[in-house]
Parts: sequence; C-alpha cells; structure tokens
Amino acid sequence: MKKSKKTVDAGRYNRDKELLSSHYSQYYRDYPDGVTLPPEIAELVDKNMIRLLIRLARYKFVARIVKPSDTVLDVGCGLGLGDIFLGQHAGHVTGIDIREHEIAEARSVNRRDNVTFKVIDLYNLPRNRKFDVVIALDVIEHMAVEDGRKLLKAMATHLKPDGMAVIGTPSIYSYPYQGHLSQAGHIKCYDQKELTDLMESVFGRTVALSMNDEVVHTGHPKMSWYYFVLAFNPKK
Repeated sequence: MKKSKKTVDAGRYNRDKELLSSHYSQYYRDYPDGVTLPPEIAELVDKNMIRLLIRLARYKFVARIVKPSDTVLDVGCGLGLGDIFLGQHAGHVTGIDIREHEIAEARSVNRRDNVTFKVIDLYNLPRNRKFDVVIALDVIEHMAVEDGRKLLKAMATHLKPDGMAVIGTPSIYSYPYQGHLSQAGHIKCYDQKELTDLMESVFGRTVALSMNDEVVHTGHPKMSWYYFVLAFNPKK
C-alpha cells in the first residue's frame, strides 16, 4: 500500500489544531486509497443509507453480547461488513457463505487479522470445528421450515457446550413493507412464537427479543420488524 505524506488541515475551531491535524493526516498515511465498497453496499450508501445502518445495527446488538475472547461463526456472512465490525469486539470471527463473489468482496474490504472469510457450506464444515457463538442473521427466512430446522441443528453441532446461538430474522408482520429484493428472496418469515418453538426443538433454552431500527426490546412482537432469538444448551 502506497504511503501518503499528505497533511490535513484540521480547521480553525479546535483546541489543539496541530494534534488534530496529526491524527487526520495519519488516516491518509494508513489508508491512502481508502476502501472500495462492494457494489451492493455502494448502492446503499448512494440511495438508502438508513437500510445500511439498520443492517449494521443488527451486528451491533451481537457485538454487545459477545466476549472479547469469543470465537464467532457467522453463517451466511454475505459481504462481511458485519463480521469486520464484530472483529473489533470478539477474539476471532469466521464468516462463511456459499457465494464466491461475496466472499471475494468481503476479503477485499477486510483489514483485520482476526476476521476470516471462507467459501463453504455450513453442512460441509468439519464437525470438530466448535465456536463460542454461532450466528445467522437474515438467513433462516430464505428457507422452508424443515430446512430452517436443519440449519439450527447444524449450528448446534458447531457450538461449544457453554456457547450461544443467535438467529436474527425479519418478522412476518414486516413482510408487506419489505423491499422488492427481500420479498423476492424470503421464503418463510416467522411470528416470534413460531420461531421460538422451532428453535426450542433444537435447543434447551431460548430468549426472544424484538427489534425496531436500532432498538432491541421485549415489547409486543407483532409490532416489531425484526426478531432476535438467543439459544443455549443444544439438545442431544
């Protein structure tokens, strides 16, 4: 990476202009070419920034509940921005997806040594790979119910005995208001209790939460756009 010698003017209205200028200039030295965003993310930056912020807010919630020492597996990581975010809060993050172009884009943006992206199907991941936290955000709604159950069982297989699984998915009540890409891709959106019942067929304990924009709460699930369900104690 080519280093820049650019000096950035910090402006007039600051207590320590020289110190600020030094910090700003360091950004240009460290990232002289910036970061080129994948087309899907670039489109959101250009036309629908709120959707991008809401998507990252889902990973922000996960970042709040992981430990700095945790190993995390993200199933269906897509373009990987969420995992790069999680890498700032967890010990190591592995993002997997079956779409090669998305993993390639994720790798092109990633600058973190503790974040790894792999093209692999969850069902082909070696069974001895165990993680503290296994997450799948915006994945289960792309599957029929029995395929969703299969997903949960596979996630449980790769969870340490004291680990935590996290499912995040749009609620069925948000479906009429979802964008055309979401409606084209979503096969099965859930009522919160329906999703919890499905997860309790695989895990011994669950905690269901609702989300509207960045706010995660225990309020009325039928008024929520998104659900998180935390799951523990995989059943034998």
